[in-house]
Amino acid sequence: MAVAIIIIVVIWSAVILRIQAERQETRDAAVAASAQLASAFAQHISKTVHDADAVVSWVKYEYERSPSTFDLGKYQRQGLISADTALQVTLIGAYGEVMQTTTSNAKPVNLSDRPHFLIHQANADAGLYISQPVVGRVSKQSTLQFTRRLNHPDGSFAGVVVVSEDPAYLTDGFYNRDALGGNGMIAVLSDNGYLLSRRVGDESGSPEGPPASAYSKFARIQRETLADPVDNVHRIVTYRHLAQEHVAVVVGLSERDVFAAYRHAKALYFLMAGLISAMLLVAAGAVAVVIRKLRYVAETDSLTGLPNRHLLTIALRRRMSAIGATGRLAMIYIDLDNFKKINDSLGHKAGDDLLKKVASRLAEVPGKNRLLARMGGDEFVILVEHVDAAATARDVAEATIRTFDRVFGIHGNSYLIRVSIGIAVYTDHKSTEFDLLTEADLAMYSAKAEGKPANVSRCCFYTPVLAERARREAERLQELQYAIINREFFVEYQPVVSLDTGDMIGVEALVRWHHPEKGVILPGEFLPVAEASGLIVQIGEFVLEQACQDFRAWQEEDPRPLTLSVNVSAVQLATGDLVHAVKRCLNDYMIEPDRLQLEVTETAILDRSAIVSTRLNELRDAGVKIVLDDFGRGYSSLSHLLDLAIDGVKIDREFTRRVPDDRSAAAMLASLIGLTRELGLSLVVEGVELHRQVDWLRQFGNLAVQGFYFYESLPAADLPIGKVA
Repeated sequence: MAVAIIIIVVIWSAVILRIQAERQETRDAAVAASAQLASAFAQHISKTVHDADAVVSWVKYEYERSPSTFDLGKYQRQGLISADTALQVTLIGAYGEVMQTTTSNAKPVNLSDRPHFLIHQANADAGLYISQPVVGRVSKQSTLQFTRRLNHPDGSFAGVVVVSEDPAYLTDGFYNRDALGGNGMIAVLSDNGYLLSRRVGDESGSPEGPPASAYSKFARIQRETLADPVDNVHRIVTYRHLAQEHVAVVVGLSERDVFAAYRHAKALYFLMAGLISAMLLVAAGAVAVVIRKLRYVAETDSLTGLPNRHLLTIALRRRMSAIGATGRLAMIYIDLDNFKKINDSLGHKAGDDLLKKVASRLAEVPGKNRLLARMGGDEFVILVEHVDAAATARDVAEATIRTFDRVFGIHGNSYLIRVSIGIAVYTDHKSTEFDLLTEADLAMYSAKAEGKPANVSRCCFYTPVLAERARREAERLQELQYAIINREFFVEYQPVVSLDTGDMIGVEALVRWHHPEKGVILPGEFLPVAEASGLIVQIGEFVLEQACQDFRAWQEEDPRPLTLSVNVSAVQLATGDLVHAVKRCLNDYMIEPDRLQLEVTETAILDRSAIVSTRLNELRDAGVKIVLDDFGRGYSSLSHLLDLAIDGVKIDREFTRRVPDDRSAAAMLASLIGLTRELGLSLVVEGVELHRQVDWLRQFGNLAVQGFYFYESLPAADLPIGKVA
């Protein structure tokens, strides 16, 4: 019994120390996350205030340039001032009267008692002033008022320009608010002593709360746990002051959210310790068995029997601490390509069987001083420890790739599985175990980007360039979100012409991005990010809407039966409400369905998922033409023309570029032209840029062609509408 009591004391001491250590680790991670979120939120607020001030400054400039002719209504009708840029724009005269406003049927009011009016009246150098959230006397809504002084030509006070925004405008647009958790808080405070906007969790932003002075202690104590003056929730807060914008931001992560996993682990530790203690008192011999079982469950993947992510993280942290950043520790991150397709098509049971076979095969890869673990899903990790860990990791990765050259037997069939492998070496003493995991993950995705399209296994080492690329992609994603909000996309059109007559017989809609700083950006630079993030659905719907609107106008000017081609992303087919959007545009703009052609890539059509097939069939049933785009790239096979439910084919420019010099390409293109005609499919040859290509194509009679030889992409106004090209 004495031995059992001693063991119990030791167990509880270890549990308490472990709990204390995990609490500190959890808190340190939350402090770092709060600081990162605060920096990102500060950048968001700086950009948001700058955008609002741009509207204020523009209205101020236009009014002061010609007060007698300035007309807010005209700019509103032209779309230069809209609900996307401001809730309301108002011009206040020198005596407080409302001279002009974008709110229709506004009653006459006097605003000479408003603080922003008084400040600009008294101080010619006040610059941009952000008011306390108030209920607008004109808009009748709770608003933030971004204001600047209006001057007469002699510099005397002429009034105030006011751009009113919803207070939630500051907080609801923050792209990373999901990281706040259910009770996390972000707030914007004015240097004038006002709470401008505050958001908690998924609730919409609100200006309601105490004055900004109530948050003054947040500025004095950085990264501490404080009680929020609004809801008294204890949060780990970070404060950032933006001197140029005269505001401050506060980010608070709820202790309840932050320590949820810790509390669960704490309860589990106490439960384990209690059970063990009870069992020790009953039978000391049974304690060891129970501990081993519980540890196995907590640290082992139930499907493969490999160490799980939890055990891997602990082991990685210990080895990094013991070895140091000496280049003797490397992580190999392995991901199966196209596992989801196998899992979805053959069922989860088959997917589980495959994962167990993959684990067994990885265990056969030769190498010493290594740890194999399953991260979850179809991802595995191998930790390698060696004097030259980089070279050893490369050898292990190459051996892994060779191992996967053997097929896997699943349900009586053979499947060849490709892998993408990322390698990260521990060389920076500032890195944590999570940093090393992130680096290996980035390297894996780089390998996947290179190998998966070619259906080959690839291995890639982490370099800082990959982190910079990930950062740029995150920035580009945020820019795309702003571009959608600010309507920075526009559509150009490249004509499709008849080879016989040279007349335009249709157009293809091509999206462009007019970046406010970088100018016009072509699709190849932003569509991959848009597709990966899902924003392509919104962009695609805009292109469809704009193209149909323009096409309707052309129908009234040009009697020719022109066709309109619009590109559709695989993401739109799989996740967007494409069918509804197409039917609505056809109805709204009175377009005959067979005049609209949706260009879909072969990869998207070959996705045999039920939802994609159903939507393609619904579109064809509605009379819309489905065209196989970029034929000749990727999985292209002539047999697909017999199997796929399509109405036409567009030849990829790579085929056209090689004719007539490349005899193989010329023969293939000639066969394809004949086959499409036999099958009754429409055909467009794109990428026609040279005179000799045109001469060679003329032997096939009247073809529909597209390329720079005839037209580059043009604005709608420059198309040869109503006349022969």
